[in-house]
Amino acid sequence: MAQHMSASGKLASEQVVVAAPLSFSGSAKRIWKMTDQENQWVRYLLMVVAATLIVMAWGVVLVWYCIFGLLLVPYRLIRRGGRKEKKRALQHREQLEALASIQTAQAVQTANLIQQNQPKQQP
Repeated sequence: MAQHMSASGKLASEQVVVAAPLSFSGSAKRIWKMTDQENQWVRYLLMVVAATLIVMAWGVVLVWYCIFGLLLVPYRLIRRGGRKEKKRALQHREQLEALASIQTAQAVQTANLIQQNQPKQQP
């Protein structure tokens, strides 16, 4: 069973951002995800780019909150519930994959023990 992991070793469910895209933390987490790279030089370059983009995104979020903030609270709560459900579904799938790999390993081990304990036939 293939585990879907990022360059930093995080599972897919750990990469899901539950915070709203038009919130300070949600926008920052989504932008920061692009820094998840193996190559250190590329990572450092992307960190600078991400920090710049986060500052710009926070300016947009601040304007958004000042204009529409209170009007969209119910909508944002509904959308957050959907993102949480997506994260739970990914965690459930990862747990099922882990259980399946354990069961496969146990079946192989049991088959090996049965084969070892069978009496050898004399020719």
